[in-house]
Amino acid sequence: MGGSGGSSSSSSGEEDGDAEWRAAIESVAAADFSGPPGSGRQRRRRLPARSAALLPTTRRQNPRPQALPDQDAEMAKKLLDDLLENNIEIVRTHGSYLGDTAQSDVGGIKLFRKAPPGITLDTVDSYPRPDKKPRILPGEEIEEKSKKFRRQLQSVAIDGNDVIASAREASRKSLARFEAKEAAVKAAAKREEERVLELRRIRGEKWLPSIAREMRDKTSAQRGG
Repeated sequence: MGGSGGSSSSSSGEEDGDAEWRAAIESVAAADFSGPPGSGRQRRRRLPARSAALLPTTRRQNPRPQALPDQDAEMAKKLLDDLLENNIEIVRTHGSYLGDTAQSDVGGIKLFRKAPPGITLDTVDSYPRPDKKPRILPGEEIEEKSKKFRRQLQSVAIDGNDVIASAREASRKSLARFEAKEAAVKAAAKREEERVLELRRIRGEKWLPSIAREMRDKTSAQRGG
């Protein structure tokens, strides 16, 4: 009897220790640390138990996952919104830590106040708008029936017939230049051929008598031998 009593008391003590340990874990998990330290904004939120040991035996034996209740889902969403609202801010910091080539002002999104910007925003060029309405000076009146206006209009107007005529004239001049260039090339080639023939004729007149004399001497030497 004594042994059974001792074992029951020890088991009850262990269960009490486990219950206290679970309660401490749940209290830490339910605390809200979104505010700055010492601000007293740590408040408890009722969250669903995440330990499978605390579930009933019938639910523990059922392997199918249970859907999160709407109240708990709304509570978790609100907690996440509070966390993001208190910690995310869009700031403009100096780019000294990025090097000398960095811009003076860099826009970015920080997850925490003392963290470097993770998402850098592109700078938008701002063009100054004129503060005053531009002053338009009145010009001289134009008489549409005057000769001056007609000359100005003809200087800027384009007529299809004039364009075709100018194109034909340009084509004719280009063809004439090409034909003149071809004729000059042919004349130069003909002059070169005439010069070569003349050189051959002059050199041949000097070369043939000497060859004939040499051949005649050789023939006479052979006959005499």
